[in-house]
Amino acid sequence: MKTRLSRLCCSTLFAATLAIAPMAAGTTFVNYSDLWWNPDESGWGLNISQQADTLFGTLFVYGQGEQAVWYSVTLIYQSTGSNGGVTYDGTLYETSGPPLGTPFNPALLNRRAVGTATLTFGDDAHALLRYSVDHIVVTKSITRQTFSAQTLDGSYIGSTSDETYDCKNPSRDGLVTTDPGPFTIGNEGEYVVLRFPTCTITGKYTQQGQIGLIDGIYECTNHAVGEIRFTGMQTAKGGIVGNYVGRDSSCSFRGNVGGMRLLE
Repeated sequence: MKTRLSRLCCSTLFAATLAIAPMAAGTTFVNYSDLWWNPDESGWGLNISQQADTLFGTLFVYGQGEQAVWYSVTLIYQSTGSNGGVTYDGTLYETSGPPLGTPFNPALLNRRAVGTATLTFGDDAHALLRYSVDHIVVTKSITRQTFSAQTLDGSYIGSTSDETYDCKNPSRDGLVTTDPGPFTIGNEGEYVVLRFPTCTITGKYTQQGQIGLIDGIYECTNHAVGEIRFTGMQTAKGGIVGNYVGRDSSCSFRGNVGGMRLLE
């Protein structure tokens, strides 16, 4: 982030740029593992567990008799659209088996294909779900569900890495910069503050299920200031990962941030 955040410090972030980067071969996929729902329709939802570019989903809804029913689907990556929408689809199954409280009998296990399911992710935290059950087609907007507060606070050692694209001077496309070193994240009043070796970001944190988003203002050692957005920020016992995006006067750029948590 040393030289790149110096570039970030000369940039203005446009949220629309978040969805314009196509997914290239070999790209590490966004981790969509989470509980997803429609906040206007409490009572049903979709659990997603992800490994590599494959999602396994369990959909819990209500059937024709207003009784709870669930379906499962293995969703395979299909494509990334020109607008950045990432699409997965697969066959939706209804499963029945031995009743609870009885010995498991594999002979009673049955799987029936009832239709298909398609997920198109507009960004890290929002998707359009389309599925069919016995020729009944349902389309719903869903988002990650936040049910417990989590924090990004900590001391880390890691790096940022980003690349320029869509430059006014095409010869500057593809410039890669990194900024290895220690950094901290903490809350100061109503703001979250990220202190990197060359820049300090002060912003608002929005939790989106297991991940978070930060919209903020940065100030750097070269006296430059501007706006920045971090997305997909996720912490674990061992560290933190996330992404950032923006544009300066001559280039757009997109990058990643990651760090190991320092033992205290």
